[in-house]
Amino acid sequence: MLRIAHRGASGEAPENTLAAVGRAIERGAAWVEVDVQACVDGLVVIHDRTLERTTDGRGPVAGHTLAALRALDAGGGERIPLPHEMLALCRDRCGLNLELKGPGVASGLLVILNQALTDGWRAQDLLASSFDWGQLRELHGALPRVPLGVLTEQVDVAACAIARELDAAVIGCALATVDAAAVTAAHQAGCRLWVFTVNATADFERMAALGVDGVFTDHADYR
Repeated sequence: MLRIAHRGASGEAPENTLAAVGRAIERGAAWVEVDVQACVDGLVVIHDRTLERTTDGRGPVAGHTLAALRALDAGGGERIPLPHEMLALCRDRCGLNLELKGPGVASGLLVILNQALTDGWRAQDLLASSFDWGQLRELHGALPRVPLGVLTEQVDVAACAIARELDAAVIGCALATVDAAAVTAAHQAGCRLWVFTVNATADFERMAALGVDGVFTDHADYR
């Protein structure tokens, strides 16, 4: 069962930073997940729509320029990263799952992913995921080579239908909703099932027993 580093090694370093992702790679992560949001003039790697929880800034990410966001402290002196910095750090070292958070990310991410593929990234080492299935449709229509992850609270008929429509590689769902039927439904839709967020030993064991393909975790050891 694959362990995906959730926002990097977020249990050890400030989440969604280069330090957290570097730490996850050091700990043996085969895959890392980070979040991408749109700001006034580009894309940044950050989870929340507002700045207060993870930085020393205030207000909505979407209302700030790249320059203003890059001047903030994202924890321990880390800066808010850019997607291309994450790609550079992870290339030939681990797979990278970029989660589209909030509106307006797909168009900018298309440019970045196209460049990554030109620069030598293998499509199978990338995953673009989102709860916003409209943005996944946009990505798939313009760049069908990049695998997609359909995010949902539970593996239901709608999630499986969009996964089939988009030829998604992964369905990602919440830990609390996972049972044997969810695993079967995801596999019948032609997808791996990745579950968020799994940190307790008992939950790891239950997911493994159910045949889940991967779990997002904040744990430091990803082997």
